[in-house]
Amino acid sequence: MRFITDNKKPAKSPAAMQALCLGLSRCATSSLQAALESDVINMTPCMHMAHVGPHADRERLVLDAMNLPEFSQKRVKLLHELFDGYGATCDFPGWIFAAELMDMYPDAPVVLNQRQSARAWADSISASHGFFAKPVYLLACYWWETDRLHYRIHRRGYEIAGERFGTPDMLTAEFYEAHNGWVREEAAKRGRQVLEWTPGDGWGPLCRFLGKEAPEDGRSFPHLNDAKAMDAVKRVLVARGLAAWAVLGAAGWMAYRYLLG
Repeated sequence: MRFITDNKKPAKSPAAMQALCLGLSRCATSSLQAALESDVINMTPCMHMAHVGPHADRERLVLDAMNLPEFSQKRVKLLHELFDGYGATCDFPGWIFAAELMDMYPDAPVVLNQRQSARAWADSISASHGFFAKPVYLLACYWWETDRLHYRIHRRGYEIAGERFGTPDMLTAEFYEAHNGWVREEAAKRGRQVLEWTPGDGWGPLCRFLGKEAPEDGRSFPHLNDAKAMDAVKRVLVARGLAAWAVLGAAGWMAYRYLLG
């Protein structure tokens, strides 16, 4: 299941990153990932939270990098360890390291994937991702290392939002606008052209910008990771977390009965 298991691995030898899609999560990132990894664009694998969340070692890399100063040698080294070997990036963790990725991969085209409006994004992200920063998520899923790290990544993300933009809530329209403005500014500093893209734009503008041929077989642009899919992920995470608590409780009860007996 997506975000729960993952068997894709980066290339054994570092490949040049061919696209930096630096829009926020819930900006069609799963659909965009599917398009980038398709036979049309073929920039595979594409770094995405779906390739991080199931792996505690990758989550630790992300968290360690988030806790280091921006542009520091140690942080850039960790980012190379995390991103090298991927053909593209979209979703988290790419967008939080957007400026550094532009320096690390100067030849990769920059795409700013967006929603139709800031309010639509805020409503979507609150409903789908807000849960993962709440203590109840940490409590329910505490015995799974990947989930503990996932919670810590979200909390650190809120801190970075405050440090970078003065908007400590990452689930607001203000944060969405601030992030998109920051990506534009950082790209302009480096003389980088930016494609501003929404899912309704489909294959054409994206393929042209990336130097690829749009499909001529009439296929639709991928559509993945709707609200129902994210709700299913939450249910699985909580269910397995509560199952771990149940096993621990049963073991404790058996130990207690044994000692009394």
